[in-house]
Amino acid sequence: MKKIILSLSFIVFTLCYVNAQSFTLSWDGAALADTVTVLPDTVGSQNSTFKAILTNNSSKDAEIKLARNEIFMVDTAYSDFCWGDICWPPEVDTSGIWIVAAGGSSAEGDFSGYYHANFTVGVSIIEYTWYDVDNPDDNVKVVVKFDNSIDAINENILRNIWVSELYPNPATNYVVIDYNMPAEVKKASVKIVNLLGSVVKEQKIDARNNKMKLDIFDLNGGVYFYSINVNDEIYRTKKLIIR
Repeated sequence: MKKIILSLSFIVFTLCYVNAQSFTLSWDGAALADTVTVLPDTVGSQNSTFKAILTNNSSKDAEIKLARNEIFMVDTAYSDFCWGDICWPPEVDTSGIWIVAAGGSSAEGDFSGYYHANFTVGVSIIEYTWYDVDNPDDNVKVVVKFDNSIDAINENILRNIWVSELYPNPATNYVVIDYNMPAEVKKASVKIVNLLGSVVKEQKIDARNNKMKLDIFDLNGGVYFYSINVNDEIYRTKKLIIR
């Protein structure tokens, strides 16, 4: 009798587990983690976008709704969302029904969660839950951290910078650097240090241009290191040989 009860319990547990795995989330061909951090769409942007594709792993078509839960919102910030070509305003937390075929996905209608910082710095946290209308316990959810903090803004700026290596290298009289920096870069420079760690040459980079020449004819031949510094952050450090 105990074996029968244990077997039935195992079957119920297995069915619940399988049922809980009916839906998965992905983007760009990769499964999404339970928690995702999203930075501003572009440097200086007040908007951030979270995207996801829902896949129905079950053997039956499912009527899906999405529920948004704003766990924490920075003052004056707000959010809204769209699924396919249908969008819901900030005051609506639950979507209409979206039918996802058995074994299919919502790829033809991607989900987009939009966050608007509204000129406020900080981190807001929103939970999105996709659930089966006929069985709300069958769901998949993700917690999204919309990071518009100072560190995130600086990180986004650094991600949108392109800087070449100094050339020629080895060099004799001068070196050149090519670059492309967004307008949000307020301070940038090239520093050359010797093997003792002393700064022997420093020159500011004008973000409005895209090329700079740095004279080094007054430096002794040898091995040096140079760093590209952007908004008080070290963007790159490399070896420089002077002959």
